[in-house]
Amino acid sequence: MKRRLPLALLLAAAGLWFPGLLFAHGVEVYDLSSSPDKLVATVHFIYSTGEPMAFTKIQVYPPSNPEQGILESVTDRNGLFSFTPDEIGEWRVEAADGMGHQGSITLQGSAPTTQAPEKKADGKVPLPLRMILGLSLILNIFALYSFILKGITKKRTKQEVSHAY
Repeated sequence: MKRRLPLALLLAAAGLWFPGLLFAHGVEVYDLSSSPDKLVATVHFIYSTGEPMAFTKIQVYPPSNPEQGILESVTDRNGLFSFTPDEIGEWRVEAADGMGHQGSITLQGSAPTTQAPEKKADGKVPLPLRMILGLSLILNIFALYSFILKGITKKRTKQEVSHAY
């Protein structure tokens, strides 16, 4: 008993000197999902001191079976966790660091839509544009040939004129 009293006094003094240690058991949870349809749910877990709950165990519970978790994972180093809900309804996400800190949040998820993907370009150029490009190519080749032929003809005429005298 006599040995425990100094330890208790030491802990009480530490609590007065460092009050942040006394409130370290609080956890704050934020829903950071940017899209209203919740195709990707992102949750941020932080301690009440502002430190992220880095690499903390996560359990995800779906709407169809809220008592049994279907996904176990961990937060990243910033206390963030993301997943894609595949059912409509309330999803519960829980974090527990194994030292008594726990946080939970319920998110409204929606199933991904099964709409057809956007039509991508097939790489074909329309016929009128191909005709214009083909005609342009022919005219450019003809102009280049004429320019080169004209230069060669000028050189020959100069050489013939100079040899004539």
